[in-house]
Amino acid sequence: MEDFDYSIKYTETEEIAVKECNKIEKIRARLYSLGLIGAHTNGNCFGSISTRYNKNKSSFVITGINTGEFPKLNPNYYSFVKKFDYERKKMFCIGSSKPSNQWLLHSYLYDLDSQIKAVIIINNERVWDYMINNEFLKIDYSNLENCKAVEDIYKNIDCFLNNSFLIDGNDFSIVAFGKSLSETEKALYNIIKKVLKS
Repeated sequence: MEDFDYSIKYTETEEIAVKECNKIEKIRARLYSLGLIGAHTNGNCFGSISTRYNKNKSSFVITGINTGEFPKLNPNYYSFVKKFDYERKKMFCIGSSKPSNQWLLHSYLYDLDSQIKAVIIINNERVWDYMINNEFLKIDYSNLENCKAVEDIYKNIDCFLNNSFLIDGNDFSIVAFGKSLSETEKALYNIIKKVLKS
């Protein structure tokens, strides 16, 4: 997943939002151990996790770019996305690392509903196949630059009753979100349970 043609204004700082980073890390460690976050044999990393920083704003803390290969991350491998401007295609971030290149999709979800507090993106072919064969919601990768892409699929759907979808055309990516990190993680495990029973 790419940054498309957004201009990223990155200011390098010391580690930030350590409390939020540590909360993410507990879940990331479990997903890494399951192979849902990691790196392909060609070195390309996959998977990212974020949590909203301020309940009334869209700023968020997210795993850093190209960190999928590492089993553990300290706060230096996280980034803080302060704000973004879809119209001008600009994003402003700080931290010891630049954000995952999946940051744009995370931002769409935080804009979708103020109650969304966490987003997880994983990669798994078997889970992806199950979802596409069972008519889960999906977004075409080619449409991801459209800032209304997520909003469009939830126009007439309660997002919290359907809090996962797949990316069609991008390496078996699966997205889940929720009102907390634990709820988001649980949404993924509920799908995986169905896969294992199928």
